[in-house]
Amino acid sequence: MLSLLDSIYMVVILFLTVLTILFFIARKKENSPTKLKYLITILLVTSLIIFVLNSLLSLTRSSELLISSDILINNIIFFLLCFSTALFIYSIHNAGEDVVELEDPPFFKSRKGKIKIGKVMKGSNQKYNFFLSLKDLEKHMFICGATGTGKTTFLQNFLMNFKKHFNIPFMLVEFKGEYHFLQKKIEDLLIIRPGENFSINIFNPGTSLPEVHAERIFDILKSGKFLDENAEFSPQMEKVLVEILTKVCENKQFQSWKGFYQYCKGYAKNKKNEIPMLSQTLISIKNRIRRFSLGSLKAIFDTDHKIKVENIFERNILIDLSSIIRLGGEKEDALFFLNMLLKYLWDKNLTRGAFNFKGIKHITIVEDTQYFAPKDLTRQNKLTTYLEDIALLQRGTGECLISLATHPDISQEILANCGVLVCFKSHIEKEFLCKLLNLDVEHEDYLSILEEGQCIIRVNSIKRPFLLKVPFIKRSWLDNSEIKRNNKKILGNYKKIGNESKKSPDFRPLNPIKKLNQVVHT
Repeated sequence: MLSLLDSIYMVVILFLTVLTILFFIARKKENSPTKLKYLITILLVTSLIIFVLNSLLSLTRSSELLISSDILINNIIFFLLCFSTALFIYSIHNAGEDVVELEDPPFFKSRKGKIKIGKVMKGSNQKYNFFLSLKDLEKHMFICGATGTGKTTFLQNFLMNFKKHFNIPFMLVEFKGEYHFLQKKIEDLLIIRPGENFSINIFNPGTSLPEVHAERIFDILKSGKFLDENAEFSPQMEKVLVEILTKVCENKQFQSWKGFYQYCKGYAKNKKNEIPMLSQTLISIKNRIRRFSLGSLKAIFDTDHKIKVENIFERNILIDLSSIIRLGGEKEDALFFLNMLLKYLWDKNLTRGAFNFKGIKHITIVEDTQYFAPKDLTRQNKLTTYLEDIALLQRGTGECLISLATHPDISQEILANCGVLVCFKSHIEKEFLCKLLNLDVEHEDYLSILEEGQCIIRVNSIKRPFLLKVPFIKRSWLDNSEIKRNNKKILGNYKKIGNESKKSPDFRPLNPIKKLNQVVHT
């Protein structure tokens, strides 16, 4: 007759055997149930200890006290225990799973930074946390991988841990709305939607000279020819448009689409005898830019609320470009908007310069970089050069660029100036990715067998690439009313800080805060 303790022990052994079989099946399906592995380990160790103690106790008993049923039960327990142990060890090491075998980074080098980005893996086992340093991040970061492999989760985890340690503002540009929930995780994250609660007055030169700003607007408009190969700007159109843009940018009264069209009328009247076929030239110019000045897209570049864009780069900002699509725009319109925004960032950084460089001062993060800076666009196309030049020229001004893409077929300038490269599962361009990662070409198959949430990472401060596991983040979703309410609260905090700063001798007015608040409420 079994005692109560023996009965409980028998049930535990049976439960352990079932769990071990389930673990074996999961490993055969190339899954890694970490929690189940830990549970089996605890039960296995406990069962072995109890079995050894029972065996020692049975040795002290008289042989007359041992009955055949007890011996049978002990033999069954011993068999199941051996079976579970053997199957568990086999499942961990020889379950037919492809394993990425890379050298681990030195433990102490893994702890030099402050930004926790994941756990170093050895085969299928997680070992210790890896902390990225700000010094490595200064040289920019590129994140690559197929859809659904963990890129977005990696960046979300990175931003949450980054903001715990550094008060450095960032601007994140995305299309899909996958980062809205970060407004609950990151203090003072303002979500702006072009055309809904934010717009740019493209005629405001900011810190640039009006004539320089006019040339840059023209370059961006001209780059739109890839939308329609027949929409060329003739030399006369270029001369006329740049002259008009310069005058509009010089005079604050004309810095609007209304002012632009008014000046076009005056220009036609004053220059009609100097420039042949001027009226046809002006009509052609208006036809090429009307998509940005009329209709639903006008809200993106509306000037009813003249926001000083430079102050946007002093806040934690999430720009959701999907609002442009909802307004009836296309992907190219979103690219034009981003390029105008990056133009102001470029001007701000050039004004600040590289004097007394003390590390990162601002981070620009761009999702779906393959749309914004594709490899096959020419260097003369100004639609992409601001992103490229930020990577190439503005590290010394304290600007850090983080790019995300589904494949590495993007601008070589961005890839060549990348201090941190993170690669999730990918089936294309594997040989090229191996070169970027400093990974031996014979291991290119590693890129195809990575599991979801696993990535191979190369960091400048560590000689060899290594395997990393990114923690899962449970996302929640914010509706429009909640985002609007949070934005209002954040803007109220900015206004309060601005009022308190007036008492300081180092006060610099933040004029656009009130006006940005007006835009959010419209």
